[in-house]
Amino acid sequence: MILCTNLNAAIDKTVIVSPFQLGKIHRPDAVKAVPGGKGCNVARALKTLGESPVVTGWVGGSAGQFIEKGLHAEGIQTSFVWTDFESRTCLSILDETNQLVTEIYEKGDPIPLQQVNAMRDHFRAIIGQYKAVTFSGSLPPGVPLNFYGDLIRIAHEANVLTFLDSSNQAALAHGLEAKPFLVKPNEDEIAALLGKSLKSLADYAQAAIALSQRYGSIVVLSLGAKGAIVARDTKALHVQNPPVDAKSAVGSGDCMLAGLAYSFTRSLPFEEALKYGVAAGTANTLTVGAGTFTLDDFERIFSKITLAYV
Repeated sequence: MILCTNLNAAIDKTVIVSPFQLGKIHRPDAVKAVPGGKGCNVARALKTLGESPVVTGWVGGSAGQFIEKGLHAEGIQTSFVWTDFESRTCLSILDETNQLVTEIYEKGDPIPLQQVNAMRDHFRAIIGQYKAVTFSGSLPPGVPLNFYGDLIRIAHEANVLTFLDSSNQAALAHGLEAKPFLVKPNEDEIAALLGKSLKSLADYAQAAIALSQRYGSIVVLSLGAKGAIVARDTKALHVQNPPVDAKSAVGSGDCMLAGLAYSFTRSLPFEEALKYGVAAGTANTLTVGAGTFTLDDFERIFSKITLAYV
């Protein structure tokens, strides 16, 4: 099993409005609400690949009940720590005409210190049951910025593989100090971490190598339609997906992380493991809804991925 850490859980609501115009009244073509947060997306993708994921994090109120019941309805198990307040809602407005997504993410209520400690204790108690753990997304208000680092160290003590993908620069930096097995930054995040302006594939490759050598982690730098740059110590590969008719990229990074966690826990060859990640992330763009894709799309894309050293 793989544990998906989803500390800042949410109801993810996607609204399709074509075209979307600021200052106008819209009547959506479709509305979809699902249990969300990046860890939920990772779990959803893992289940599609054949894994049995479990989601942990804080949830609360009727929104928390919606998240838990919704995951159970999808066949995804949970191991939550409950709060006394409502979980947040995140809104994505998809403009299919212009292929643009506008995202409005609530921060969520602050987590009290007592429940921060409860989550740390809960994580320590359950982590030994799993082959790997993913850490995804932002930290809720009130949670120390080194919290991912704390959990990664606890997972190391249990000999569990760790996969880090945080959108918060400080949380990502602290998490890297704990030396996760794999880290998945995007273009902006790696540029901020290294304090450099990056423009070419060669720039990205050197940045990923520098990060890998500094922390001893595999670095998977996601580049959207340009695939990914993957660095392990002194070498970097460009993993290129085939062109696709994308509908929505929401959740693609989470699917990439799921593909990577799935393949590495099965000891697949390194290059094949990378193709799993990029194929899952790309397949997600073909459907509307975060963390969803079909195995047919995944397999078709997987067969067309190319790899080349940079």
